Order: sequence, then structure tokens, then C-alpha cells
Amino acid sequence: MHLQLSYSMRLGAVRAGRLPAARADVRHTASAALLVRGWTWFRERQCLVHWAVALAGLLYAATAPALTGAEVAQVLNTRYQSTAGACAVGKPAYYCSGVLIRALPGGDARNFWQHDPTDRGLGSVPFAYLRADLGTNALAASAGFVLADSLTAIGQEKPFHVRCAYPFDTAFTATLPDHGCDLLSGPAAQADPSSCAAHGVTDAASWVTHFQQQGASDSRQCSLSAADVLQFKASLVAHEAVSADWSQKPNALLVEAWDDTAPAALAIQALFYDISHGGQLSQAQRYQLQYFNATRQWLPIVKLFFGDDGKAIFGFDDRDQLDIGHEVAARIARRYADTAKACPDGSASFNCNGVLIRGTGYGAAFHSWNPSPNSVTRNGVSFSYLRADIGIRALVGREGLIMREFAAPVAHPLTLRCSFPVNAGTSSRPESCYKTGDNRFCHEYGVVDVESWQRLHGSVGLCPFYPNAPYFQLGASDARIVYGGGNYTAHNEIIIAAWPQDIPTQLPIDTLYYIGSGLPGAQHIQKDYMNTTGRFIPILKVDLTQTGAPMFTYSPDDQGTAMLGTIPAPADVVEGPYD
Repeated sequence: MHLQLSYSMRLGAVRAGRLPAARADVRHTASAALLVRGWTWFRERQCLVHWAVALAGLLYAATAPALTGAEVAQVLNTRYQSTAGACAVGKPAYYCSGVLIRALPGGDARNFWQHDPTDRGLGSVPFAYLRADLGTNALAASAGFVLADSLTAIGQEKPFHVRCAYPFDTAFTATLPDHGCDLLSGPAAQADPSSCAAHGVTDAASWVTHFQQQGASDSRQCSLSAADVLQFKASLVAHEAVSADWSQKPNALLVEAWDDTAPAALAIQALFYDISHGGQLSQAQRYQLQYFNATRQWLPIVKLFFGDDGKAIFGFDDRDQLDIGHEVAARIARRYADTAKACPDGSASFNCNGVLIRGTGYGAAFHSWNPSPNSVTRNGVSFSYLRADIGIRALVGREGLIMREFAAPVAHPLTLRCSFPVNAGTSSRPESCYKTGDNRFCHEYGVVDVESWQRLHGSVGLCPFYPNAPYFQLGASDARIVYGGGNYTAHNEIIIAAWPQDIPTQLPIDTLYYIGSGLPGAQHIQKDYMNTTGRFIPILKVDLTQTGAPMFTYSPDDQGTAMLGTIPAPADVVEGPYD
């Protein structure tokens, strides 16, 4: 016997134990209690053969390895490509093939698993069923969620019941008979709520004839059985048999309404957004945050794409996931803690450690990742360089950018021009690094180490330090010894050459940050970045006053992209743009 099953989902959420959340893919043990519960569920449906299939699924799921988000996408693609007419032991095709998917409007403030008034009135929830042998090339909305296949759901103790199948989606109303399975108000259904049998419709050919007799209106369909293998197959054949235009539309499977106060009990496998029809990652992230806040479990977000041939493909991008921020925070904390004065290849430390951070300000009139006009004129964008041994406790601005280390691969590499141990007032220097009429670096004045800096700094002033390993270490860190009695906590200044305007995806932006009350500004930058690029970039909280606790922390609740609606752009510049 061949059982086509998907596994319970593993997100990288408990990626190497970096998250405090519970795993979304708790493995099940086929204990006696579990088997009894499964037996009770199936005995109520009086079908012993179904129990045999589910028992196999339970035992299989109990030992199945967990899946990453990428593997979830692969499972969905495998199910989509499977065109089985039936599943093991005479089960309808949706038990093991195809993808049950629910598209949701973007402006609903409810949690995505909660029922709207129509669903609540019907006691049923409509889903589309995608499969490679169906011509559906668009959904009713461009984001939503995906259920696991029925066998996997049973193995997870999260069974769901499909009441009936319509070849085409329609506008359901809360008062339809038989939980929405009767659009034609026929005789009351018995155990099977589908309505076609009462009209003498039992296969695809008779369904198409009846559909044409009803004026080819989606509101005048009869529904086929979701319990009968042949009738469910007929619903798929009928979907393709009316016309090419009709076959492009979604179908509708009515799933029995679940307890929407217990989202973890629903067999949700993934969230999705449809990039071929304007799907918004922010909507999927909002659903991801809703589910996490309710269950402390992460669901993966997958991309759905309908190609020119109308066929669907699912993909996974780790950068779309809200929980990627935990990984980013850990990565930045490691760079901050690495106090090596040079990289393993002998190059300057900014290539591999430390944190290059820039307060940008935010506003409606500019993009925070673009150099300011003054920065472009003087070919210098100001940053600070943080590291555990440097002791900086204050920065310019409350929100801005943190860049990747310079050795990280990137489409547009940055160029570090010079460094200063303190704020050098570079916005008034015509060339950023050099004093007017003097293009010398510090070593050209004879400043080559701490001793010579202590001796000469009074006469040479704030000269720029050259960006090789020894002089960058001297300029960004060691030279600070002459300020504040050797305990200087204000920021240093690092000058990076101005980059072209409007290339956000080519820049090595690692994350956004805020300090203190700067969260609204960071959220504005985040939304601006997503609206401009379609990509998510996390926001971290930075607290440089911390000694024992982490300085760089991530909270999903801080992410503006996961909020309903938009972060309003300020009418006037609130802060910045900084030089």
C-alpha cells in the first residue's frame, strides 16, 4: 500500500534553539491513548476502512522527520503535481494530492483563522483546490493559508472534514441549506450534504449538462460529494469540461467550520502570498504574527506563482519570515563581540567584525537608504563603528541602518574612505575626510600608533585615519584613549563613499534599528523599503547602555510590516536626512 503523505512542518524557528517559541511541528507518539482518540473519531463516521488508512498515517507521522520551510514548499509542489484519481484504500483525491488553499481579503482585522459571519452561519468554510490537471490560474485574493493533506492532518490529530465540492467558486450566503452544499434549495440532504444526486447528477458529463440547463451560472451549481471517490473526481473533470475561460476560475470545497478559538488544532501547513497577482508579503507576515502570538509557533510563509501556462509553483524564501530577525540579531551580536583587530586574511576589521551603524532619520520626502544631498556633494556618508572593546554608548539619531560586514557578498560593494575616533563634523568638510586644502591621512603626519597620536593630536587636529588594518584599528578604537580620560562613550565617525541613489536591493543593508523612542521611525523606513522593493528587512532594538543583557534584540511585535494597514508617512520630515 502506497501512502502519499506530507510531514509535520519544521520551521527554522527553533533554528538551532535560537527562539523561545515552541516548535510548530510537535512529533506525535502512537500511544494507546492516541489510537483510542483516532478510533473514536472514525467510529463516529462508521467507517472502519478509513481507520486503517488513518492508523497508517498516524504511525507514519509519529516517526516522520520535521520539515524546513523550503521542504514545505517542496511538499506543496509535489502534491500540486500529483493528479491521483484516488488515494489509498479508496479515499478521495484530496486526501493525498492537490493543495487546499484559502485566499483571504487583506483588510480584515480578524485573525486569519477566525470565521466571518457567512462562514459562521453556514458552518462551512470555502477553500480552493489547486492541482496540475486543473486550469485555475488565480484565486479570489492574493494571500491566505494552506491546509495539510487529510492524511497528514489525521496523523497530527488535526482532522478536518470536507462536506462537498463545487466545480466553481461562488458567492456563498449564510442562510444556504445543508451548510452551503445546496445552492438550488433542493430536498434536505441526508448523511452526505452534497446536492447533485437529488438532481440526477452523478458524473462530470451530467454535471455539465445540468450546469448549462441552469444558465451556466456559478450560483446555480449542484455540489458533488467529497466523500465519494468518483464524484469528487467528477468535480475536477467538470471544472475542465465547460470552457477554457471557466477552467481558469477556482473551484470550491466546503470544509466543516472548526473551533476558531483553538488555532493550533487546525491543520495549517503554510501561509502564502501570490506574487503573480500582487500578493502582499506584509499580509502574510501579519498572519504569521497572529498565529505566533496565539500559539507561540511559527508557520512558514511560501510564495505562490502562477506562470504564463497557468500552472502554479510554491517557493520559500527565508528572508520573508518574521522570525529571521532572531537570526539577524544573533549575527550582529556575534560581530559586536568579535574584537579582533584584523580579519584572518590580514585586512581591516570592518571587513569581518564590528557593527557599521548609521542614523538616517526618516520622512515622506526621502528614502532613508539614499545618501543625503550634502553626503553626495562631499562623497561621504557618516557611520559609526560599534564593537565591544570600543565602548560607544551614544549615537546620532534614533532610527536607521545597520550594514553587513564588508566581506559579505553584495551587488554594490561599499567603499570605506577614512575613520575618526570621535565626531569629526564631517558635514562641513568639503571632502568629508580631509581638512580644507590638506589631503593627508594621519600616518602622513607621523601618527602611526597610540603613542604618536597622544603626542601629536594637539597639533595635527582631527586628521583622517587610513582604512587599512592597523590604521583603522587606531582611528576607530585605540585613538579614543585621549578623550574623556580614556573612558569616552560618544560615537566615532566612519566615512563611506556615497553610493548611487535608489538602489536599496543592491546595498549590504543587514537590518534596521531603533533606539529609545525611535520605533515609529524605523517602522516607517521598513514599510517604505517593502513598498519600494517588495522585500522584508527586520527591525532590531539597540540599547548600548546594556552590560549584561543583549544590546541587539528582535521582537516580532516591533515589525511594522506585520501591522494591519500602513505606517503613515509624516507630513514633514521628522528626523533627518542626516549627512
